[in-house]
Amino acid sequence: MSRPAEETLEFSNLRELLLGYTTCAPGRRAIEALAFSQDRVALEGAFASIAEAAAWLRAGRDLGFGALADPEPWLARLAVPINVLAPAELLDSASLADAAGDLKSALRHESEKFPRLAGRAATLPDLGWLATAVRQAILPNGEVSDDASPELRRIRVAIVKAREKIQEQLRRILRARGEPPGEDYITLRNDRYVIPVRAADRRSVPGVMHGASGTGQTAFIEPLETLDANNQLVQLGEDEAAEIARILAELTGRLRAALPQLEAAAAALAQFDSVFARARYFRDFSCTLPVFSSEPRLALEAVRHPVLEARLRRAAEGRAIVPMSLELGGAATVLLISGPNTGGKTVALKTVGLAALSAQSGVPVAAERAELPMVDRVLADIGDEQSIAADLSTFSAHMLNLRATLQAATRQSLVLVDEMGTGTAPEEGSALAIALLEEFRARGCLTLATTHHDRLKAYASTTPGVVNAAVEFDGKNLRPTYRLLLGVPGLSSGIAIAQRLGLPASVLERAERELTPEAREAGALIAYLHRSREELDEFRRSAAAELERLETERKALRTEWAERQRRRIAELEAGLEQTVKRYEAQMSQVLETIHDREQRAQAEKAARRQSLKARGEARDEADSAVVAHLAESQQDLGTAPSSEVPVAAELLVAGARVRVRGLPQPVILRQVDERAAQVEAGPLRMRVKRDDILAVVEDGSRAAKASRSTVAARPAIRVHTQSPTADAAEEINVIGCTVEEASVRVDKFLDEAALAGKSRVRIIHGHGTGALRRGLAEFLAAHPIVASIHDEDPERGGSAVTVAELK
Repeated sequence: MSRPAEETLEFSNLRELLLGYTTCAPGRRAIEALAFSQDRVALEGAFASIAEAAAWLRAGRDLGFGALADPEPWLARLAVPINVLAPAELLDSASLADAAGDLKSALRHESEKFPRLAGRAATLPDLGWLATAVRQAILPNGEVSDDASPELRRIRVAIVKAREKIQEQLRRILRARGEPPGEDYITLRNDRYVIPVRAADRRSVPGVMHGASGTGQTAFIEPLETLDANNQLVQLGEDEAAEIARILAELTGRLRAALPQLEAAAAALAQFDSVFARARYFRDFSCTLPVFSSEPRLALEAVRHPVLEARLRRAAEGRAIVPMSLELGGAATVLLISGPNTGGKTVALKTVGLAALSAQSGVPVAAERAELPMVDRVLADIGDEQSIAADLSTFSAHMLNLRATLQAATRQSLVLVDEMGTGTAPEEGSALAIALLEEFRARGCLTLATTHHDRLKAYASTTPGVVNAAVEFDGKNLRPTYRLLLGVPGLSSGIAIAQRLGLPASVLERAERELTPEAREAGALIAYLHRSREELDEFRRSAAAELERLETERKALRTEWAERQRRRIAELEAGLEQTVKRYEAQMSQVLETIHDREQRAQAEKAARRQSLKARGEARDEADSAVVAHLAESQQDLGTAPSSEVPVAAELLVAGARVRVRGLPQPVILRQVDERAAQVEAGPLRMRVKRDDILAVVEDGSRAAKASRSTVAARPAIRVHTQSPTADAAEEINVIGCTVEEASVRVDKFLDEAALAGKSRVRIIHGHGTGALRRGLAEFLAAHPIVASIHDEDPERGGSAVTVAELK
């Protein structure tokens, strides 16, 4: 990527935009270092990290390093062996260690959601010891702490005592001279404690003079009595400075030993800040992460120039940018854009070029979708580069740029040329432009160019591999719309723009008359193409709106249908409950007419038993009603099943999987007679009409056949049948059943046990909530062949098993 192309396409301005999203100096340097690259693996890795950072931001979290001071200066000083870091620089090193530790902690348990970020953070060195050592020795204000070493503490304690001793001696001298008590005249001169004495009385205080006041009226004297003490204080000060220098040198040495780790931490923080800066840009500018195509193919959807968009956002009127979409590649490698001045042709070139530079510099593309080739360079000839000093005209400058472009362009290049054929006679300019475009087309490089020449528009319309495009112009309001239209040439609209800018009507009319018939016909044809394109776009928009309306209506109908079914099922449930209550009320009235206590007890047991049976039958009827209602309602959604042939009776065996009218999935057949059948769908059992069984599921029939063929294939095995009562089981497991289901099964089980002559049976129901145990106890207490019930022995199940003693 040449520097002129970077400047022409405003990539440096995009970099400035990204810098505003960084939080620390290392991150800013990392953004400034972003450069054009052809390393596809590295670029895709960078975009994967940006995607994770964007997901982190969407979760309402952020990751910044605003408190981190720039580590580059003190790292450079640390690399020089003779340098000793100042306390402030040591504190900066501690802030670097803290930032690295915080980053590592933040991502320590995020490897599942953010594997790349967490993996990179896991490589950070552990520098907690460094931060602890520095902060133990250096206070936040930059002073060396008393706790930095025992020697420093001893020296500072001695300094305090020496000062107190000197000050006490000086106060005593002042009192002896008759100075008023409470007035503290002790001061410092040349780091030594002195007292003020009037100049006239200077000789009355033996000692060393350290200066006088500005007026000369006062002399500052160090009395002879405090001379040794002051000397001792000065010596202690020098000892303190030496100890501080030793401490700083020791800390610097420890940091220098960890210099590689510190540099690695600084590099990692720079990388993280750069990634999150690009993720914030990705979020704020609704960007996309580009996909690199293996062939020279470019597909951009709703792409925008981010620098222009940022300027428009800052404008007082807050104008919105107009995105554009285009595709180029395969058989068509040249796109020729035409249209009025100020219509957006140059912006279109810069937008595509900047998208390519962004993608190959690790920056998200300001678009809804971006598929880009991995180009070897972006070659741009955009703008007027005439130079008086270099004796270059506009045309000459363009020709020199195009010569350099021809020398550098390959099949992997992206070529952008603005205003082809301008600066010379239209006929010659058009001929040169066509020759250049043909050369670019022959090389197979993707090329975008702009023009005003009608001959070039005709060339694009008739040449394979070259596509016309236009920047739209609003003929009613006489202003550009900045929309890019593919497949049609553009109108220059020079006369219309002149009219909008206020040229006299007489001049405009004369200009219209001067147009050649060919120019008028070409203009009329292009205008017709634009009108047809607008009508097609309007039709597409209307069709999309109608499709959306129909989808919304379909969803509303489904919601209404579901609510209708819910209400109907609720009505059936309520009807079931009312039927059961009415039956129980009738039974209560009948029982009240029986006065004999024994007969009444037997009748109550029989009534409870019949009540449970009636509940089961009513539940089956309600389930069948629900199924029938759902089957009828399927007509509302167009999902009613097609008619089926009757199922042969010999195929309807217990355990077979059958398809029932109104049910979307196959169910298991449990019982069947001439008119009805009992089927099981998950936890739900229901009775259905025999005629509603539409088919036996194919795999079920194959399983049945396989079972029969297996038996037939074993001639050595003989099957003997016997009375079912001979092997009647002594226990039944009803765990998972409802009270009604369990009662029906236990009733049949008791009948079989009684026929087999069993005296006691075990009913396994489990603990659960206790509802099944209580319901079965009530049922068994009312059963005519049950003499008594009790819990099983603890070692055999306890209260999870009920034992029934039979009469």
